[in-house]
Amino acid sequence: MRVLVVDDTTLMRQGIKSFLEKRSTIEFVGEASSAEEATELAATLQPDVILLDQDMPGLDSIEAIKLIKARHPKSEIIVLAEGADDEKPFRTLEAGATGYVLKDITPENLARAVEGVCNGRTLIHPHVTRQLVERFRTLAREQTKTDGTHLGGLTTREFEILLEMSKGATDREIANKIFVSTTTVKSHIRSIFRKIGARNRTQAVVYVLKNRLIT
Repeated sequence: MRVLVVDDTTLMRQGIKSFLEKRSTIEFVGEASSAEEATELAATLQPDVILLDQDMPGLDSIEAIKLIKARHPKSEIIVLAEGADDEKPFRTLEAGATGYVLKDITPENLARAVEGVCNGRTLIHPHVTRQLVERFRTLAREQTKTDGTHLGGLTTREFEILLEMSKGATDREIANKIFVSTTTVKSHIRSIFRKIGARNRTQAVVYVLKNRLIT
């Protein structure tokens, strides 16, 4: 797994580099001190994962994520943040990030996060995940229509799967939770994506959150 580290602090970049280079499954391919530089390097290095500092001078991280994903859609982005007490976590996910972790994360857990997003999972700090779950629960109570469907025309089962997706659950984990086959789960997920116009799991989750914030 090829990793590009983006942070305006040299010590932070070097610290992550030192650890990642010890992992046999991860290849440190480069570092950048700004979002603009990261966008240029991504074109040459083709990283599988970009570790992006949330607060850097210059280009806003939200706009940086949108730009990187537009030019390099296959690169997964994990945002590294100092805290998660405002709306930034949800805005970064909406922009296209597939992970959101705090900088106090242990090196081992950071490695797991890198491996996780490469295997189709969304890694989100527990505090943010709790906020996601609470918002979904509120939606489940307030957005249910009389015909049994939810926001975006989702069925109750599809909404339940969307909630599990927000927790980072895999297809198999969702199947075990709701007692159906993984094939059935995949079918539901395709239906969810189609109904709300999402391209991936993260966009599906953010769609509901965004609509909740608007309403």
